[in-house]
Amino acid sequence: MNVYDKAYELKRAIEELPEYIAFKEAYKKVNSNEQNKKMLEDFRKKQLEIQSKELTGEKVSKEDEEKLKKLYEILRLNPELNSYLTAEYSFSRIMDDITKIIMDVVNIK
Repeated sequence: MNVYDKAYELKRAIEELPEYIAFKEAYKKVNSNEQNKKMLEDFRKKQLEIQSKELTGEKVSKEDEEKLKKLYEILRLNPELNSYLTAEYSFSRIMDDITKIIMDVVNIK
């Protein structure tokens, strides 16, 4: 068995996943609309800002959490952005599961 052949086989299997196809299509739609693209970018910036604070041990204010929550709720009201976020979540769960499976081999105790 050639590990590289299996990696390419996994790549092809992922490309054929309905979740991947839906995510890719939703991504294209969001990025073809400048307003939606900007809204998503603003949300991601705020999300990254909060994650950075959490990783450095800095306290995240309730105000920051509320702003992010409100931004998320606004995005969910937009059908294209809602579709994108749903597709992203579905595909991300699959990728997380695949990563966990692969990382099992690296987990030396």
